[in-house]
Amino acid sequence: MSDGVILRAEPRDIIGKKVKRLRREGLVPGVVYGPVVSENVSVSVNRRDFEKFFQQNGHSTILSLEWDGGKQPVLIREVQIDPVSRAPLHVDFFAPNMTAVLRQFVPIVLHHPAQHAGVLQTVQTEAEVEALPANLPHQLDVDISGLLAVGDAIHFSDLTLPDNVILITNPEELIASLVPEAAEEAEEAAEEAEGEDVEGAEGEDADGESTDDDSESDDKE
Repeated sequence: MSDGVILRAEPRDIIGKKVKRLRREGLVPGVVYGPVVSENVSVSVNRRDFEKFFQQNGHSTILSLEWDGGKQPVLIREVQIDPVSRAPLHVDFFAPNMTAVLRQFVPIVLHHPAQHAGVLQTVQTEAEVEALPANLPHQLDVDISGLLAVGDAIHFSDLTLPDNVILITNPEELIASLVPEAAEEAEEAAEEAEGEDVEGAEGEDADGESTDDDSESDDKE
């Protein structure tokens, strides 16, 4: 676990639909669970602090979640996001066994794009790896400066992993490649056409009922 990676929390006894009050006060409700926790612990975290941490560290960084009366090394397992405001609604903090190997998806970040022919097509943005929780990398950096001509590609086999981290994703799978501009345009046109078909189908179903996202997230409490 990285030194200084700490997120403060507060114990929470407000549950169900009442958690809307916490959100209005700038807090995000959450729960701590996992194999080393005897029972789930309900907590809340400051929304701004959490958003800043999550933007910088993502899912794969072990952090110390600390609250009055306890602290626990955790991973951010799931974040429920409001579809309109994009604000976090609820956070699942997973408390792993720090001595047991864990499988986790880690983000891939592409660096140093060069002047090249064609269009850069990103196929995968995460790699599944296996490691002790403390050895999980925050992200996997990939140098793509060698992608210069159409057909050039980066595969998972090209990744340089930290010590004690094992790749689970098929090494032959593609991460990114350079494709002809025409191929990229054709793919975009196909996606737009598919989106129009979906919108048309939704318009035909006039009797459908919408769901209440807030009620779904509150039920989880």
